[in-house]
Order: sequence, then structure tokens, then C-alpha cells
Amino acid sequence: MRKLRIKRRLVEAALDQVFIEEAPVVIVVCANEVRSSQGYGVRGETLYCIQDTAAAIQNIHLTAYSLGLGTCWVGAFREQEAREILKIPHVIRPVAIIPVGYPAEVPTAPSRRPISQIVHYETF
Repeated sequence: MRKLRIKRRLVEAALDQVFIEEAPVVIVVCANEVRSSQGYGVRGETLYCIQDTAAAIQNIHLTAYSLGLGTCWVGAFREQEAREILKIPHVIRPVAIIPVGYPAEVPTAPSRRPISQIVHYETF
């Protein structure tokens, strides 16, 4: 029962994205800004720790997909509220909420921008 209450509170912290509560598993990926700053200073604290979590999140999505599971990267949530709900120490920053479960539907792929709009080639 406690787990259901935690998920319900996470839904509220995530601006009422109710599908979070419907997932059997919810992963919250966090960054340790202090540890990242130890080797790399401000750049580690403000950038590398976020890049590290983004790579981990992508790997979670790819692994889940390979197992026939569905996921969603939820970045819209109130950080401090999520931290309090999950009793995350103040030096750890929650970056993403990832609900994991068997998908109810198979969505169609979204349209993509042409590569010419997102890649710049410099000739020397």
C-alpha cells in the first residue's frame, strides 16, 4: 500500500502525469552533483552529471525495449517534491522519472527532421 501512495504522490509531483502510477515499475534517475564536481569542478557539477544521467536513461530505454517493455522519459516534475517523497538526500538531484511496463499500445513513430536540418558539415 505504501508503494501505491508513493507512486500517487510522484504523479502529483509530475504535474498529474497519471501513467506513472499505472506502471508496475518506476525508476527515478538521479545525479550526484557533488561527486561529479570533485574531478571536474563546476563543469562536472552542472554538465557532466546531467550528461551521465542522460546516457543512463537512454540505456534504460533501449534495454527495456529489447525486453519488450515500454518506457517514458518524464522530465516535467517538481524536483524538490520528488526528493521529499523518495527521501533523496539534498546532495542528490532527481533528473528523470521513468515508468516501465508492458505497453498498452504500439505507437507510430513520430516524424523526424531531415538530417540536413540538424547536422552542420564544415569543409576544410
